[in-house]
Amino acid sequence: MGWSNIELYYNPGSPHCRAVLMCIKALDLDVELSKLDLYQKFEHRRPWFVKLNPQHTLPTLKDEDFVLWESRAIMIYLVNKYGDTKSSTSSLYPKDPKLRAIVDRILFFDIGTLYKNIIDYFHPIIMYGDDGNEQKENALKTSLDILDTMVKEGGGVYLVNNHITIADFSVLASVTQLEGIDYSITGYKNLSSYVEGLKKSLSYYDECNKKGIEIFRAWVNSKKTPSNAHEDTKEKS
Repeated sequence: MGWSNIELYYNPGSPHCRAVLMCIKALDLDVELSKLDLYQKFEHRRPWFVKLNPQHTLPTLKDEDFVLWESRAIMIYLVNKYGDTKSSTSSLYPKDPKLRAIVDRILFFDIGTLYKNIIDYFHPIIMYGDDGNEQKENALKTSLDILDTMVKEGGGVYLVNNHITIADFSVLASVTQLEGIDYSITGYKNLSSYVEGLKKSLSYYDECNKKGIEIFRAWVNSKKTPSNAHEDTKEKS
């Protein structure tokens, strides 16, 4: 496929952008990628971009005169508009109401619980040198426990109906962001196996994720000082 009128504003260090990049690859779309510097130049706050997206968030998609932001909404839109019902892309966001509802549920879990708890716990550590709030860490561990169970119930390879979906892209991007913080998930057997399996089976995984995780890791390390150094690697007890 080739859709030269689609443009994606992104930064590879963002897990939300990485999820959309995987969706684009799965759909085999021709998309113009416009990288914005989030970490030093703060290009997402420039007036021209704020005019395009008042929330000045990434990723932001521009499809001709249509502008959309929020990664999960972008993936849904791309599959609905460009997915081929006669190919494997039809499973990315299933037409069946029950299967689609499960995908939606996982997307909502990711944004409202999993990734929220990742941010709630690590943001004060990274930005302010906090030692880590036990209650927030327990919330993160609970989220990972729930996700570990979801993976098991989904069959271990994919989260929904034994096919890759946009729920996998979203969750995979969120969980692998932990690699940039050196937070281990090896204590979560099903989840760890699921992540490693997708890394091997998705031919575009490295292209969409590897560099971005390293960019994020470098940014995290740049925030570290002797006063805010802390033990990064934690495993499930």
